[in-house]
Amino acid sequence: MISAGGETTKPIEIEIAPGWLPADGISTSILKATIRDLSGTLAEDGTIVKFAAGEDFQDVDGDGYYTEGVDQLRYDTNGDGKWNPIGIIAPYALTQDGVAEVTYTAGFRTGTAYIKVTTGPAGQQIQDYNTILLVPADTVAYIVLTSEHPIIQVRGTGGGEATQITAVCYDDNGNRVDEDFPVEFYIINGPGGGENLNGEESEPVIANTNPYGEARVTLSSGTVSGTVRIRAKAGSILSYSTIVTICAGPPFDISVGVLPCNIRGWDKDCVEADLCACVVDIYGNPVPDLTAVHFSTEEGMVHSSDQTEDGCAYTKYLSGDPRNNGLAMIWAETIGETGIVRDSTVLIVSGPPASVKFLSYPQSLLADGISKGCVMVDVRDVNNNFVVGGTPVKMKTNFGSVASGVTSDGCYASLYETELISEVLTQDYSMPSPYLDDGVGVLNVLTAKSGFVSASVYVTFLTGYTYSKNCEIDMETQVPYGATVPIVVIIQDRYGNPLGGHEIVADQSRTTNGTIIGTGYTNAFGEAAGFTFTAASGGGETAIVTLCDEDPRGKVCIAKKIKLGED
Repeated sequence: MISAGGETTKPIEIEIAPGWLPADGISTSILKATIRDLSGTLAEDGTIVKFAAGEDFQDVDGDGYYTEGVDQLRYDTNGDGKWNPIGIIAPYALTQDGVAEVTYTAGFRTGTAYIKVTTGPAGQQIQDYNTILLVPADTVAYIVLTSEHPIIQVRGTGGGEATQITAVCYDDNGNRVDEDFPVEFYIINGPGGGENLNGEESEPVIANTNPYGEARVTLSSGTVSGTVRIRAKAGSILSYSTIVTICAGPPFDISVGVLPCNIRGWDKDCVEADLCACVVDIYGNPVPDLTAVHFSTEEGMVHSSDQTEDGCAYTKYLSGDPRNNGLAMIWAETIGETGIVRDSTVLIVSGPPASVKFLSYPQSLLADGISKGCVMVDVRDVNNNFVVGGTPVKMKTNFGSVASGVTSDGCYASLYETELISEVLTQDYSMPSPYLDDGVGVLNVLTAKSGFVSASVYVTFLTGYTYSKNCEIDMETQVPYGATVPIVVIIQDRYGNPLGGHEIVADQSRTTNGTIIGTGYTNAFGEAAGFTFTAASGGGETAIVTLCDEDPRGKVCIAKKIKLGED
């Protein structure tokens, strides 16, 4: 049991049992606050007593609770600059026989929780506080294993040869455990060059946790470079392994690359590209820092040398003379144990677009407004090299629609891909014969332009067969008895394209209550004129007017019902 101390006549006397709890979020203590007046008389039943549990603060306004911007934080446990509650406690309770009793539930964070007790009317409040200690659990739930330096050097090369390995042990609630927990460290695998933990090459090493839940050992490198994997164990709990790289021997291999892979430098000077050369030893480890790497090229120029950092050296390429074929060969080299180690790469130094070529496009499309075909355009410079990615390509089509865009990617291709979408035509633009439908609506021109060069191809927009539901007999809907009226026939396919060159004939055999005469061919707008209908002088009130499409792509008859007689 914990007492606030002092004389029994103290206005507030606080007892907490038990005085410490595991920081598990469920354990509880009973807090009793005994309230007396100055004469030592217990407070009346029903007196309000306020409680606050958390970081320590000065209650400036005396209301019993932390007020942001008014009260002052005395002890910031987690260093976040603001007051935080620790655990759970009722905000107030009423006295009975002078005692207010509440239950405190532990939080999940270890440390000291300050419990402030306040009572009394406004302006006459009295306060006191007590503390409860929240401790970690007595078992390790998981381990976080880290290395101070993930990379150290081979023994005797003048660099850092050791690194500290730290195992931080936590309980189930994420709190660091207390001191004196034994932790076993061991090497899972390594290059086998004498690397060791605290001097032990093969045997596990045991270290105890400090007051912060940390256990430490030292990994020292051997004479062979490579990767060391280390693991820690506390009881039956294993950590994930941590990796330390021991580097490195003399240069064994070098790889050079350039970014971007293509620059617009054929017609422009001092356009830059970034070069990177990575050097490794025989085990694939990055060579030590400050290893010298030399660069050269046969076209344009490079800054000639640099020193490695983390195994890589960097420099820049700049476009300029001499210029050969726009493919700049770049070399990187360094001195290895047995001589020069070298690698090369190619940078495309491209110019403006000099040629445009259609690699694929639809030879024909149905003129229905929805049919589409893939269009792929290849753009090259004067050396037939790929142009830089993102070079604009402007597409144009006389009919239908096609989107413009930019090339990609300039490294392995220089292509722009899009789609040509057909459209429904307003007339038949392809009438090689006025007396026959060739099934072609228009010979469309599709053009791709990049820079000042372009290329064009033809795409045939095809029309369909005559579709009677889209055809029309254009004439008066009511004809007086004995009167003669002109007729125009409109022929279209299923999609609404006008069909030219179709022979249209009057069909008297299917025409009633009158006489129809005439023969004609549809024009580019699908219209055929020159037909007349003469109504009978009397008889029926309606007539059927019939005409037939005799074209091989037609072979349908259309009819219209009209009224006879005066209005």
